[in-house]
Amino acid sequence: MLNQSFSYENFRILLDVENRKGRYLEDGVFFDSDIFKKPREISKSIIEKNKEIREESYTVKSIKKIEDRNYTKLDKLNLDKDELKKTREKELENVLIEIVKRTDVEGYELKIKKGQIKWDSQLYEIEHNPENYFVTKQLQRNIFKTFKVKQASRKIIIDQLRLLLDDGFPKLIIRTDIKKFYESIPHKELLAKIEENSLLSYPSKKMIRRVLNQYWGILIADGVKTNSDERVGIPRGIGFSAYLAELYLRSFDKKIKSLSNVTYYCRYIDDIVIIITPKHRNETKTVLTYQNEVKRILLTSTKLKINTSKTKVIDLTPKNQERKKSITYDLTYLGYKFKISFNKKTEKKYGKTKTFSSKNKLKVLMSDDKFNRYKDKIDTSFDDFNSAIIKYSSTKNSTERMLLKRIKFLTNNHQLFRRKSNVFIGVFFSNEYLTNPLSDLTELDDYLKTKISALPTTTNGKLIDKLNQLSFENGFKTQSIVRFNTDSFMNGKMIKIWKNL
Repeated sequence: MLNQSFSYENFRILLDVENRKGRYLEDGVFFDSDIFKKPREISKSIIEKNKEIREESYTVKSIKKIEDRNYTKLDKLNLDKDELKKTREKELENVLIEIVKRTDVEGYELKIKKGQIKWDSQLYEIEHNPENYFVTKQLQRNIFKTFKVKQASRKIIIDQLRLLLDDGFPKLIIRTDIKKFYESIPHKELLAKIEENSLLSYPSKKMIRRVLNQYWGILIADGVKTNSDERVGIPRGIGFSAYLAELYLRSFDKKIKSLSNVTYYCRYIDDIVIIITPKHRNETKTVLTYQNEVKRILLTSTKLKINTSKTKVIDLTPKNQERKKSITYDLTYLGYKFKISFNKKTEKKYGKTKTFSSKNKLKVLMSDDKFNRYKDKIDTSFDDFNSAIIKYSSTKNSTERMLLKRIKFLTNNHQLFRRKSNVFIGVFFSNEYLTNPLSDLTELDDYLKTKISALPTTTNGKLIDKLNQLSFENGFKTQSIVRFNTDSFMNGKMIKIWKNL
């Protein structure tokens, strides 16, 4: 049976899982309190011991005659390393047991509060401390394991879409989203789905109910809702809310996929793309009929509504007369803009001129929002530099270094800190499906050059030379990896100015 307890054993598993994801909880700055200080110091000793082992191993192996090799020191170093690892594990155990004790007290609960407003939506957060972090992650894991729900992969969706949009087959594409998705999920129906699952533990169910109650209390206190209103909504920004949303929409997803002529369906949170392939040229079912069917299924299965104002239909069927002329369709989804274009062409055959439509190769660009966020980050970096260089003239060198770091970060790629697997972020890895010519990146390079040329005349010439060498297009093409000082990256000094962008 699945162990769903908020225990040392589970927290130990979570610690390794988070480290593999690039969130190194022991680094001393992840939490306000440096609770992992002792095991982290032992980890540093293990790293030093590994260095000694490598050096001694090289020394031993450099002796040509095997019988002359002396492994005594190397064996001793390996024994010392094993002892350090045991000591570190014991220290980790002590820390995690202390965290467990903090959760095992009367009145402990995950208390939520309002956070920042992002993309016109109110986000919520849980107080960031070790006990809340581990409990939230365990609760998220319990929901995932017992309901088998998870969020769709952005990468897989984008990869599938670009192939489908470029295949040339007749199709209808419906792009839409769910109106006020998180804010409209009814508690009664959601909790019914949770309660009927006998595998999810009682403590997990209790915590979910308490979080929903707190959320509803905040809405009432803010005057958004009243006691007589139907209880709806789950808090955006809380980790396990995404899993609850996926659980709630599971039946809707299945029903849409089973519709006649639907050949592809994807949903990322509340953003939906449906591809419909008519079975024959004389298909009588209209686009409006399909749209109304989607609306009906969503409303009857979830009580949620389609956002009509954000619904877009692209008709790529042969009967679409628009394609007798040159035309381009845009589909924006998950940070990319897909451009499906057709050119009008004429051909003379047997003395007759024939006009037909020829499909061009699919172009993939950044979405307008993503492109503008890059420009905003460039602006913010230079604005911060111009402000700091006046206010803190005595720290001119460090101010110049910070600007260089930020632009280097934007135009290159970076490996997630302490990630065991090869996972990277950056200009290539966040935009890998862009197609040639890389017009967005060349435009960003031009924009960057204008910001550099507008720097004060007193700016260090070496800094300007280094900035001029940086390029979005080059960072994308070479997939260049840049390493940053751990402290400057992890504690937010370098990237915190972009937090709300």
